[in-house]
Amino acid sequence: MTIRSAFRRWGPSIAAAATALAVAACAYGHELPENRATLVLRDDRHVGVTVYLNLPEALRKALAHDRSFAEFVLVYSAMDPIHFKVAIDEAESRMAKAIDIRDEAGGKALMERWTWPTATETHAELQNLAAQLLVAPKQPPHDDPAEVHGDLVMARKIDGLRVTFPQEFDGVLTVSYRPKQVWIEKGHGVTDIRF
Repeated sequence: MTIRSAFRRWGPSIAAAATALAVAACAYGHELPENRATLVLRDDRHVGVTVYLNLPEALRKALAHDRSFAEFVLVYSAMDPIHFKVAIDEAESRMAKAIDIRDEAGGKALMERWTWPTATETHAELQNLAAQLLVAPKQPPHDDPAEVHGDLVMARKIDGLRVTFPQEFDGVLTVSYRPKQVWIEKGHGVTDIRF
């Protein structure tokens, strides 16, 4: 079953449920956790990235931007796992390609590897949100941010980066740092740590 045929088949039911949940969707929209990212310079060329993301909302924008949040949650939470995985994999692939991290000279990473929550985890989260919306439509559903991890190896030593996130992420509060490391050896007593 395609997404289009699913909307044709379940459209009237979804529309009625979405209308009933509109208040909850509006309330949810005002309670969104802020998207944030942490970029850590691991060594001169290696950057670790962690994005804490409101993944259901980002997926709604990627897959069904013209639908309300409640409607998106109801349709995709009820989708069979195979079709769900295909849709989610395609959306995550597009969003990963839209994450653009370059060095100050504009050079792209030699290697990028992104890790997203599994389709099974994301499907379960949408099913949990659907249950919350149906049980308590006037309360905003609770949704912890999903973690998206990236490892990048740049061609040259990094002093700074140029970062662009996909439009689906909205604003992203970003923290970056180069950690200081020190070994605390067994039997050497107290080790001072400076910030």
